Amino acid sequence: MTNIRDNDVSSYHLVNVWTDAGPAGFNPMAASTLWLPDGHHLGHPAPAFVFLHGWGGYPYDPLPARLGPELADQGFGVLSLCLRRRGMEGQLAAMPDNDLQDIKLAIDYLHTNGFNRVFLVGEEMGGLSALMYAARRRDARVAGVCCVNPLPSPADLLRSSIGAASYDAAIAKASIAARQGAGMDVRIDLFPNDMRPITQNSLAFLSWWGPIADTRLEQCLDDSVAPLLVIPSEQSLPAELTQDQRARAEVLDAEPAKSAVNLVDWAIRQGADVIAQPPFERVQAESAGTPLFGLLWSPADGKSVKTVTLLMHGLTSSPLSPLFLKMAPVLAQSGTAVLAVESRRSGWAGHETSVLDNDVADIDAWISVLIERGYEKIVLAGASIGSISVGRYQSVRQHPRVAAIAHLMPTADCPDWFRKAAGEGPYLAAVEQAERAIAAGRGEQELIDIDVRQPPPSKSAGRFRWTQRANCWLSWWGPEADSRNIDHIANARVPLLLLSGTDDSYNDEARFAELKAAAVNAPSVAEIWYPNIDHGLAGVETRVARDMYDWMCSAGAV
Repeated sequence: MTNIRDNDVSSYHLVNVWTDAGPAGFNPMAASTLWLPDGHHLGHPAPAFVFLHGWGGYPYDPLPARLGPELADQGFGVLSLCLRRRGMEGQLAAMPDNDLQDIKLAIDYLHTNGFNRVFLVGEEMGGLSALMYAARRRDARVAGVCCVNPLPSPADLLRSSIGAASYDAAIAKASIAARQGAGMDVRIDLFPNDMRPITQNSLAFLSWWGPIADTRLEQCLDDSVAPLLVIPSEQSLPAELTQDQRARAEVLDAEPAKSAVNLVDWAIRQGADVIAQPPFERVQAESAGTPLFGLLWSPADGKSVKTVTLLMHGLTSSPLSPLFLKMAPVLAQSGTAVLAVESRRSGWAGHETSVLDNDVADIDAWISVLIERGYEKIVLAGASIGSISVGRYQSVRQHPRVAAIAHLMPTADCPDWFRKAAGEGPYLAAVEQAERAIAAGRGEQELIDIDVRQPPPSKSAGRFRWTQRANCWLSWWGPEADSRNIDHIANARVPLLLLSGTDDSYNDEARFAELKAAAVNAPSVAEIWYPNIDHGLAGVETRVARDMYDWMCSAGAV
């Protein structure tokens, strides 16, 4: 059992998770309240709770006002969300989908600021909104749902509260208004027993309380796969919960004063952990006269280590990659330091101008910095196209200090992928244009601008414009480019890790099998998959770090 510590303190903030000013500059969201652990720095990975208030409630209601600081004292962020249906003025036009949009904004805000495992906690109607979000969005960042004092399906609740005759009359009035085009004008105003008043326009009322509204509790339970905690602090459980045959719901018959303790214990069982903030510093390197910066994390316990993990970013990213900022502090909890590096390829401008060989020289510069600092073993980890950078580096250099290589979401073999993405004709035309430009001395000025669609295994066939300078484009994507992962994996003589999500746009089981078969000189090849996770590994960043560290230990790199 985790105990709430009496003497710890948390910091209190007002934040707005809304990212769009709305029409005419009007911002429809008031401030939400955020509690952070004392000394917490935004961006540091930590678990978080999102609190969703009940019907007619506000983010500063008594329950979140009490739970917020108690949970923050245990190392959790707590965001009490201002929903658009706040109070009577908010519920007038709010639809259930508005709750789902608001919850997504809250999770986006937390995820952007470093919080990794997010738990939704809803009081009364807020619990239904949390379940609806988990059921409909299947957001991998949501690690669990807690319903405090849960309510039955809204239609059943309202009917039993005001009586069948009054309920049927309200539904009839709202339905007539909706059919006659007055759904936004005719107001339904009710005062149920044991509930806050309901005052809504007819369309909003029907969307929440109507007999065929898509707010049925049993449907949310059927469709949600998230772990569920139920705290029936003031009333008996709805029948839908007691009849749930899957026994996914953990029910705690506990007094409200122990809610924070119960929430912390439950979240930890779902994989939440509080990560100490390791020291990190900004470091410098120079490659071909270009200054580069990196972020170096040292172990949180201050222990001196001999192993360091070098993180190389993807196509247009940088050391500030959201993936790296969540992974690095977790890796630094253990027996490795972590360096996320800038390269001449960083950012969009770098992507457009930096040729393939620059990555080798840039990694050389960073390895020299690490050796000067006394590190004896270096693990290279490349994300997306960064996997080609680190794989090709070791294939070319065979550096004796490199102890292992991790390919995170390894990208496809570049020339073959681009030919499929652009189509044979446009691809050959781009090659011809780039070669002419280089021959005429315009290789660093002329832009290759071409439309591509992601080929399989991408499920979306995503379309985007690709722009790079001629010499840069040809070095990465031309038919003679030395940017095929499969070739460089064949030259690897250190342990390898292949890691991806099952919904990745560039990897599937067949691709990993192909890469493993090519790794004829590697002493070992490990494979890790994350179900329902796409390119970017959003939602599983800290798991990736822990799995990587376990692999590094098993491979003898630590």
